[in-house]
Amino acid sequence: MSNRHDRRPLGRRGVLLAAIAAALVVVGVGATAAVVLMPQSHSSPQAASPPLTPQPRASSAASVSLSPSASPSPANSSPSPQPTAAAHWTYPVPIDQVAVANNDSTQLVAASCVAAYTCYAIDNQGNILASASANSWTVVNSADSSSDSSLEDISCPAAGFCVAIDSGNAIIMSGGSWNDPVSIDPNDDLSAVSCASSTFCIAVGNNGQGYVFTGSITHWSQVTIDPNQDDLESVSCPTTTFCVAVDNSGNVYTYHNGSWDQGTNIDNGTELDVVVCASESFCVAIDGNGNPVTMTDGNWTPHTYSGKIQAVSCPVDGYCVAVDDSGGVLYYRNGAWTGTTKIDGNNTFADVECVAPDACTAVDQNDNVMYYTTSS
Repeated sequence: MSNRHDRRPLGRRGVLLAAIAAALVVVGVGATAAVVLMPQSHSSPQAASPPLTPQPRASSAASVSLSPSASPSPANSSPSPQPTAAAHWTYPVPIDQVAVANNDSTQLVAASCVAAYTCYAIDNQGNILASASANSWTVVNSADSSSDSSLEDISCPAAGFCVAIDSGNAIIMSGGSWNDPVSIDPNDDLSAVSCASSTFCIAVGNNGQGYVFTGSITHWSQVTIDPNQDDLESVSCPTTTFCVAVDNSGNVYTYHNGSWDQGTNIDNGTELDVVVCASESFCVAIDGNGNPVTMTDGNWTPHTYSGKIQAVSCPVDGYCVAVDDSGGVLYYRNGAWTGTTKIDGNNTFADVECVAPDACTAVDQNDNVMYYTTSS
């Protein structure tokens, strides 16, 4: 599954503007103020900014548990898993040069990894790229390059199996071979897909509709997820029995053991563009303003970020890596978001995917890849 904000490049939903404001935002929660996470400029990808602890903002959602004096705790009381001290970000390397040479508006859209350096990425020209080692990427499928629709998302839960979607079709790799596009949404409104295994995926789209894959390449079952028929923007399925979908009205919908709940508004009606879950106990959503909303044990807590987060990946409970629209990276650990480190100039990130706390792959909209790794 990809983990991205509504960061779709030009030709999909528009390129996001770079964040320009860094300020202290005061939100009334009694006498407590919310701390804005302020991006900081550094001279190298390895530079680290000091941690900041955001306080939760007030929310009208009755189910949101907010503490006026402390940040939320991680899913358990022990410290969050940490990357090793030697982990660092590599420098950006271009990977989609052929497509860029043919069309200078080409941009990477999303990525999904099954292991460190074993990843797949999609661009807005209908190409699917694959890597088996660092910085070595090749185009493995261009079946959608002649379509009027751009690829929207990709999810690869296991070696040899991936699902990529455009606005109406699914393109499935099974057993290492890519199949032809199959129409699964007659309304051509798909926006995201998440696969928990090679026999369970859910794609979501407009009008509150979802489409369920259970192993048949040509058959996806339609289901209504959002009874208000708002546009579903993202979905995350860490297991075959648990998923979370979010819509453009700030609602989250939870799938558990075969059925969807009626939804809960978690961000005062603000559009939610991304959701990523490490487990049933820990998820992070990103709203339309680029702010994170964390869920621990069912309680959602919004935070304020002075930039605009584009994508987030949470490989384990209590630990996440997020990237923004101006080359920055920040981390969630021990119940708080850190400050931001510049690692990619002012480029807008498209996606980040972590298979472990010290093994991440990030792609930007300038067609570059970067790795968070312990390797030299």
